[in-house]
Amino acid sequence: MKYSEQFKEKKDIIQSKKVSIGFDGFVDFVFRPVKTRTDEKNCTFFPTIDQFGDKISSLAGRSGNIELIKSSTDFGGCGPHYANGLANMGVRCMCVGAMGYPEKNSIFNLNPNCETISISEPGYSYIFEFEDGKVIMSDIEKISQLTWDDLIARISVEQLVEIFEDADIITLVNWSYLVHFHEIYEKFLACVMPKLKNKDRKVYIDIADCAKREPEEIKSALKMFGKYSEFAPTYIGLNKSEAMVMHSILCDGEYQGSLPVARAIKEFSGINTVIIHPVDSAAAVYDDGEVEVQGILCENPKKTTGGGDNFNSGFCAGLLAGLDVKSCLISGMTTSYLYVKNGKCNTFDDIASCMTMYD
Repeated sequence: MKYSEQFKEKKDIIQSKKVSIGFDGFVDFVFRPVKTRTDEKNCTFFPTIDQFGDKISSLAGRSGNIELIKSSTDFGGCGPHYANGLANMGVRCMCVGAMGYPEKNSIFNLNPNCETISISEPGYSYIFEFEDGKVIMSDIEKISQLTWDDLIARISVEQLVEIFEDADIITLVNWSYLVHFHEIYEKFLACVMPKLKNKDRKVYIDIADCAKREPEEIKSALKMFGKYSEFAPTYIGLNKSEAMVMHSILCDGEYQGSLPVARAIKEFSGINTVIIHPVDSAAAVYDDGEVEVQGILCENPKKTTGGGDNFNSGFCAGLLAGLDVKSCLISGMTTSYLYVKNGKCNTFDDIASCMTMYD
């Protein structure tokens, strides 16, 4: 059966499921750096990160100015982006995160299919977008103060158990950015996971850009997330930058692509399924085998911030449907492609129709 057809057939199943997510949240200010300007209305942008980097380097020893044009101000963070992607497909979501405290910031206007509980002030990200990627600079002063004690003072362990009990997928995000998140996820593993009733649920993890963390910290996190597999089949998703950091820690020699790194992560951590999704492909190593699929690159992206989170949304929609790993990779790449192309989350029907690219 064609990928698009099997995905469409699972619509009612997907939309009957529930996903619970924790615990980040950011406000995103997205900019395009200006390369040249001819008049009030006409300018060109730096097309690539390399060109922008060369401009920055050229200012060393003197100074300079680079004009920015703000593309958008929107909610951000791995959790809210991911939750909104699934909610737009019709999946019921509960997102527990840093969206303003004690009052939720009104910018976190997620799709109505997603309920939200806010437990902290958000972080603030200043994002420079280019045709070949993005550079994110984040102010995490407030959100980084969130500890496990703060979390359970604002939402008790019993409430956490209730929220995550009904979830068909438990999703944990953004370990890398926030200094207390390792403890939070250790405590979640110890205090919440054992209290959940037996159910055919899964755990999906996105640790986010881990380049600033020490190798031993990253190894400790991988081992800790591997222990989640004692309670449910556990998945971890990484983009190419994150995979290259993992390669530098776990592998010898030069980076040879997604599959060798995924094998190394799985062997080291014990996580059941390791997914790596560069912008032009996706690969997975799992308990029963491995697979890699060539993707379809969006040549004129409208918005890249959130593209990886929407890959996670699409992949997990496939998991909710009970699809095989290859089909989940395709639903992830399709969801991400449409998001980057249109600059917004898309409906289930739009994603299923676009999936004909892979039939």
